[in-house]
Amino acid sequence: MDKFQRTLTLKNSILLGLSSMIGAGLFYNISPTSRISSYSSIIGLVFAGTVAFANASSSAQLAKLYPETGGTYLYAKNVLGLYPSLIAGYSFIIGKLISCIAVALTLGNYLYPENPKLVSIVFIIFVTVINFFGISKTVSIAKWFTYTILLILLFYTISVISSSNFSFNIPITSGFSLKNLILSASVWFFAFTGYSRLATFGEEIKNPEIIIPKAILIGLGITLLLYVVISITTLGIIQPQIIENSLTPLKVAFDISRFSEFSFLIVIASTIATGSVLLALLPGVSRVMVAMARDQKIPDLFKTIHDKHNSAYVADIFVGIIISIGILSLNVFSAIKLSAAFILLYYSITNFCILRLEKSKRIFSISIAIYGFMLCLILGISLVIYF
Repeated sequence: MDKFQRTLTLKNSILLGLSSMIGAGLFYNISPTSRISSYSSIIGLVFAGTVAFANASSSAQLAKLYPETGGTYLYAKNVLGLYPSLIAGYSFIIGKLISCIAVALTLGNYLYPENPKLVSIVFIIFVTVINFFGISKTVSIAKWFTYTILLILLFYTISVISSSNFSFNIPITSGFSLKNLILSASVWFFAFTGYSRLATFGEEIKNPEIIIPKAILIGLGITLLLYVVISITTLGIIQPQIIENSLTPLKVAFDISRFSEFSFLIVIASTIATGSVLLALLPGVSRVMVAMARDQKIPDLFKTIHDKHNSAYVADIFVGIIISIGILSLNVFSAIKLSAAFILLYYSITNFCILRLEKSKRIFSISIAIYGFMLCLILGISLVIYF
């Protein structure tokens, strides 16, 4: 079988998008961004969110025009031609493979800091097995993961805000400079890179022309709001210099909050959140591989789809093996930097596709795509130069 079945509804699409983002950077990124820009890391977060919204609007427009598997690889092939599509495809595969490594290592650091790499590899094997049984099974698990994460984060917020040592009056401009803004936004961008995951599942979504744009933008809006609330909450109880080198910053904050005896819940939340991201991220990579295999840009074997489970199981297994090898070679911050650089290149191509579209085919103002294109280049170059 060479085609996926359309099984995803609007609700499931939104939940899949949320599960792709919540956890990608929420449980770690506040540490390196605090080291870069102190309290003003929150400004960097919001700035990264505006870039993500620009990119998401471009992805949504293109997904409406080309509702098939492949994401920007597919869009660039139709709008820009062969070589831009290959750059987009390989940037996505490499960038997301490294993202999976970073997410898996974050899970390992929270769950079993004595040997995080071993736990990370075991979990990758677990996720690969789940994805073998198809995206419907993945979504059903990711849905309950997302609900559980949101409940624990709500309790975390209540525990911190109700603490006697918490203050809303944080010096949000402390550490601010143009360079620090760009660098912290570059790192924060990694935390949003699941918002257009649905574009890579275009062939599996019912009424994709309507559902994909809605699900992408709704999911990103909820995620940005959550990230800002958790960042303000965390920096309201603990100083940036205390967590700037921590691998588990939310655990550190929870440990000094009102209900610190329940801080183990943040370990559970981080485990579920990172696992949820991996559940959506791994098949996202395999879907782009399917699209490229159909075009004979990578071996035909990778386009194989399971007749019963509707999964790209050959590509999924290959992805699981590569990630496991990468876990042994990289640390979290190195993986985040590399991943963000490749994904920023990927989304710059997404935005450039919009610039080349006819005006009648666009949904939003072209200025949004120009903003996204320019900022993706600036943030990507800053990562290469300064890190």
